Amino acid sequence: MFTIRDVREADREVLFQMETEFYSGPACDHTVPTQNFEATLRECLRSRQYTRILMLEDETGVVGYFNMSITWSNEAGGQTIWLEDLFFRPQARGKGYGTRVFAWVEENYPNAKRYRLEVTPANERAIALYRRLGYEGLDYYQMIKDR
Repeated sequence: MFTIRDVREADREVLFQMETEFYSGPACDHTVPTQNFEATLRECLRSRQYTRILMLEDETGVVGYFNMSITWSNEAGGQTIWLEDLFFRPQARGKGYGTRVFAWVEENYPNAKRYRLEVTPANERAIALYRRLGYEGLDYYQMIKDR
C-alpha cells in the first residue's frame, strides 16, 4: 500500500524533520531556514494554487514528502510544475515509490506543458530515476538573488 495525500497541520513535526534532512543531505547544496518550511506549510494549508506538499505513506506510516510549485512559463508555453523536493526515508528507497509520485503528478496535472526539476550532480540515484522517466538535462547556469 502506497498513498499520496495533501499535507495537514498534524504533519508539521514529521514534515519539518524530513525537510531538515533533505536540505542537509546530498540532494541540496545549501540549508534552508525553518521559517521557510513554516511559510510553505502555511501556503499549502491555505491554497493549492501556487504550491503543494504531498505526504507519502505506506503501511509503516509517513515515508516521505513531495513539494511542488505551480507556475506559468512563457518558455514552455503554459503551466509548469516545478518538482522541488522529493524525499524518502531510507527504508522507503528503492521500492518504486518515486516513479509512482511522478506518475501521480502527470495524472493530476495533465495539461502542464512542462515538468521541471533540479538535481545536484552528487545525487546520482535521483539522476538515474529522472533520466529513466524521460527527463533531460538543460545547459543553464542557474543564478539566484535572495531577499
